[in-house]
Amino acid sequence: MSLFKAREWWSCQVGSGEQFDYGCLKVGSFTEDLNNKVVVGSHQGILRIYSPSSSQSDSITNNHATDLLLEKNLGMPIVQIEIGKFVSTSSVNQIAILFSHKLAVYDYNEQSGMTEHGRQIDIELNYEHNLNRPTFNMCKGQFGSGGKGNKDSANFEYICVQTLDGVLFVFEHERQSMVKSLPDTYLPGPICYLSRSDAIATVSSNHHLECYKYQTLAISSGVDHGTSVNKNARRKGLDVDSSLSVSQPSKQVLPEWSFNLGECALGIQTTQRMKNTGQTIVVLGERNLFCLHDNGQLIFMSKFEYNPSTFIVYNSEVNNNVSQSDPSNIGVRYIIGTHSHTLFIAQDAHIRWAAYVDFVPVQIEVCTIQDIRGMICTLSETGLLQCCYLGTDAVSTSIPSIMPSTIINVQDAEEQLAKLNKQIKQAMNDPTLVVKRKANAQVIIQIDDTNQYSTTDDTRFQRSDIDSTVPLLPLNLRVKCNEAIQNVLLTVHVHSPLCAQPNEIRMGHIGGIAAIGTATVAFWMRDDYTPWNLEATFTVSYNTLSDNTCHTIQKTYKLPLKLVARSFQQPPSAATAGQCKITLGANKPVVDLNTVFPELSSGEYNQQQGLTTRFYGSDEYVSILASSKSQKYRFQSDSLSSIWLFCHSLIERLSTRSIIEFEFGDPLPLNDYFLLIDHHYELRVECEQINSTLDICSKQFRAIQKRLLNKFKDKTPTLLDNLDVLLENTNQQILALADRYEQCRYELNRCSHDLSCATKLICLLLKISVNLSNENTQLLNAILSPVISDDNEQGWEETVDLAVNYALRTVLSRSKSTDIGSLPNAIGNSTANIDINKLKKRLQTLCERLEKGGSLVSSNSTTDRSLSPDSSYSSTSLSTRKEKPIASNHYNHRENNNDDDDDQLPNGDYENAFRLLPSTNARKNYNNDDDDNN
Repeated sequence: MSLFKAREWWSCQVGSGEQFDYGCLKVGSFTEDLNNKVVVGSHQGILRIYSPSSSQSDSITNNHATDLLLEKNLGMPIVQIEIGKFVSTSSVNQIAILFSHKLAVYDYNEQSGMTEHGRQIDIELNYEHNLNRPTFNMCKGQFGSGGKGNKDSANFEYICVQTLDGVLFVFEHERQSMVKSLPDTYLPGPICYLSRSDAIATVSSNHHLECYKYQTLAISSGVDHGTSVNKNARRKGLDVDSSLSVSQPSKQVLPEWSFNLGECALGIQTTQRMKNTGQTIVVLGERNLFCLHDNGQLIFMSKFEYNPSTFIVYNSEVNNNVSQSDPSNIGVRYIIGTHSHTLFIAQDAHIRWAAYVDFVPVQIEVCTIQDIRGMICTLSETGLLQCCYLGTDAVSTSIPSIMPSTIINVQDAEEQLAKLNKQIKQAMNDPTLVVKRKANAQVIIQIDDTNQYSTTDDTRFQRSDIDSTVPLLPLNLRVKCNEAIQNVLLTVHVHSPLCAQPNEIRMGHIGGIAAIGTATVAFWMRDDYTPWNLEATFTVSYNTLSDNTCHTIQKTYKLPLKLVARSFQQPPSAATAGQCKITLGANKPVVDLNTVFPELSSGEYNQQQGLTTRFYGSDEYVSILASSKSQKYRFQSDSLSSIWLFCHSLIERLSTRSIIEFEFGDPLPLNDYFLLIDHHYELRVECEQINSTLDICSKQFRAIQKRLLNKFKDKTPTLLDNLDVLLENTNQQILALADRYEQCRYELNRCSHDLSCATKLICLLLKISVNLSNENTQLLNAILSPVISDDNEQGWEETVDLAVNYALRTVLSRSKSTDIGSLPNAIGNSTANIDINKLKKRLQTLCERLEKGGSLVSSNSTTDRSLSPDSSYSSTSLSTRKEKPIASNHYNHRENNNDDDDDQLPNGDYENAFRLLPSTNARKNYNNDDDDNN
């Protein structure tokens, strides 16, 4: 915002409910009087002419009724207005009005009466030209003068109209002289005439400023430069149909020069920087202003820090009379209007003044009114017309007053700040704070499990012969509040392959009598992927009526296994033994599996020792066996991913009954896990290759289409050269690739779910085998993330590889060096450039070091130790676990000797090592041997 406001001299509201844009305002004189008239035309087709006047009397409207000289409805939307000598038999100015499909020139007639109020102003049609194309803008100039002007018509001006499809119509008064279509013009741009070089400058569709010589356009045009279309159309009231000449053949024309603007142009105007020099072209862009010579050379460019709306280039009368050596009077002077209600008065690339206005101007004109030169006339989009001048009136929006100044003691202020920080820290560490917040909660989410299952066939299973229907569970939700709330929105989120319908419920206003909002949400399994998470998250967002602040609350609910799995109606002995087997030992006697999984128990074979089940849409069975003698639970299946959910549910349900401890003494099933990683990586590579091939075929298809289109446009029939056959084959290839890509994406999504389940199972078994703490388990789940998204450029392999490598180089490092080196940049690389063997090797090393007693968090001594300012690093010993490592033939465990010293950690504290991963901008490659040594 500017410090000063533009001083209003005269203003009025033009019409009511009318719209205006750039080109709807023009100022000029129609008599020998030097005072200008203001001509305004609206998109509703109403033309108004004003003669602004001001008096010393205090007027609320700041205008008089006599200021409006003429108001006439022309019946068509007005696109642009120009004032000039457009009639060869008259020496005064006329008004040229561009309509949507017509150009009309009107005479300004003024008859003086006996009194001031007796003046009669009217406009009379002189001639018009009908156009068969929708118009966009126009410009005026002495076209064809060769840059020197014509002695016979030195005071006359011609009109060039540009249509929406880039066709130029040039009219020499009552006759049409040229019709030319500019090359490669799909969207029209601003246009202007260069009088010294007799050329037309415009901005093309590719954001290039192009200059065309008028003689070049006239020669290549289909209409002769010196012929008249209709000799009888010279006088008033006769129309000339421009459509007769559009079909004439024309030649290709090239611009004299072109300048790349790189952005859309809002306006273009011409001026002279100095006397007796060439013209200067000024182009206003969306972010920059360009100033060029008439030969296309750039003079300067000004970059904006604001959003411009319009501009005007004005000439200073003193500029042509002063010495050219004075730099203050040399240059381009212009005014820019912005969307922040500001007028910037600039000279070349320097802003000389800034003034605030009350609206966003769509057009600016500089005029002389009542012998006041340099009056700024602005027009808004809604029709607010204002004549103002620069001054030092302050902006009405004042800065808030500051409290009476008092002497502030810096020491007392620091003590108060330290005291407040201490109180905030104590309040945040108060364990009763959460209880207080819950007690003051306004909204409570209640979930009622109806346990009334129904069936649905709304599934997307690849094999419909396995399960045609799946169970559907409706849940009744109630949102309670102790005071009125509004804008209540309930959203439901479940993990694939589960589906919730509806997943978004707008409850609106809750309060008063109806203080409870109710809704019913149905859950079922839609896709035949392996489920890895049964939690449903309910989120309620609302606004309070008291202070209209937004609040959100969440609640999670564990969906039953019955939604995704069903019991197998055969005894466990009849089920096929799975290749993957997981055995967990317990310190308490085994529990009847039918009581642990009542929703999966079979009525016919109600046995304690075994249970067989499978997921809906899958043909892989999962057997759960219990041994009373050895107190062990065994899970076996053909897929490692199918075991995760049942293993996790068994541990979770048995842990809620009593305190129980599990142990896992077998080797980790890393071979099966690595097979899933390989398969997931291969599917990613295949999808990327199919996508690249599809892109190549699409480009080939478009190229063939263009070739065929050119052959069809050719007036001389030619052979197709088997392009139609090639087009059909390319189309079939694209369809086949699209089908293959869709199938590959389905397989990739299914493999991603399997990999998520296997990752969760590996983390669970690793936690049980080495008795990891909760903090170590959280960090392990952060490193081996089970959340897999295949829609991003950075896949799961890149993320896990970076996290595992960082862990091996820091908290699990075996070297004494504190320099962790440079990590690989895994973001933005192609999928084919990933070394999947290195990833598997690092995962195996990570498991080995955790089994040997490694920890992912620092010890207490490291956390409590403060870093010395004199030292760059603070090292500490890696905490060694007292648990017995797992005896496994899969790994080559080393004996605990002097070679396995405690690792040293750079910078001491790695408590949040995996919450804030290092910058991925490091691009230095690391040696393969370093992975072995770490």
